[in-house]
This record gives sequence, C-alpha cells and structure tokens, in this order.
Amino acid sequence: MTVEKFPSVVGDIMSHPVSTVDEDTLVKDVAELMTSRGIGSVIITQGGVPKGIVTKRDIIQRLVTKCGDPCQHKAGAIMSSPLITTQKDNGILNAMRKMREKAITQIVVMDGFEMVGIVSERDMIRAVSISSLASFTTLLGKKTPT
Repeated sequence: MTVEKFPSVVGDIMSHPVSTVDEDTLVKDVAELMTSRGIGSVIITQGGVPKGIVTKRDIIQRLVTKCGDPCQHKAGAIMSSPLITTQKDNGILNAMRKMREKAITQIVVMDGFEMVGIVSERDMIRAVSISSLASFTTLLGKKTPT
C-alpha cells in the first residue's frame, strides 16, 4: 500500500512559473496576458525586481470604474504594492489566515528571497477540500467495534 502525500504547505499547491511584466506594460497587455493564460494576476517588476501585483480586481477597481483607458494606463499605476508573500514551506492554513488578514486573493510564494510561485484563494480551498475528503474517506474505511 502506498501512502499518498496530501498538500500541507503552499509549495505543494503553488503555480509556477509566475507570469511577470514590467511596470511600464500597458494594462491592456496585462489583461490580454491574463486572459490568454487563464490566470487572475500578474506580478509587476521594476528593473527585473518584483514590486507589485495586478489582479482582475485591481483592473476593475482602479481603472474600469474610473473610466480609465487600458490602452493608456501602465500596470505600475494600478498595481497593489508591496507584494504580500509567504515562504514555500509555510502551512496552507497559515497562508490562508495571512490572505484573510490582508484581504487578498493571491499570495506570492518565496524560497528565501527568490519568487518561486503564486497561490490563489481557489488553490487553497481546493487543497483543503482534498485533504478533508481524504481524512473523511479514511475514517469511513475504519471498522467500528460492535
């Protein structure tokens, strides 16, 4: 019998590599990148260094609701900064708490000082659900004394 490893740390569930663009990239191009890759955020860099994040929510709240033109505005102008991060060996539940405290839906995963991935709220919910179902299935498989 093999024991299957269920996700317990953010490194187990992160998406990688992370999509990045320079702060001078037009919001239109960021939105196109997000659409083509089926992702909800892009990390914004300045001189190759991660400085912020643009999410779908940022585009809506900071540009669309203000009737801004995505062909005129740059990603750096609407990004959320500073980046909220967690280490790849941090527990999923701890990272979920941090996301809730900061009211964010994406968290950048680091390995020391290197950005190695990103985890969404949806990724975390899926991981917790899988672990819960596995625990429940294990309990159902145990025989109860009669």
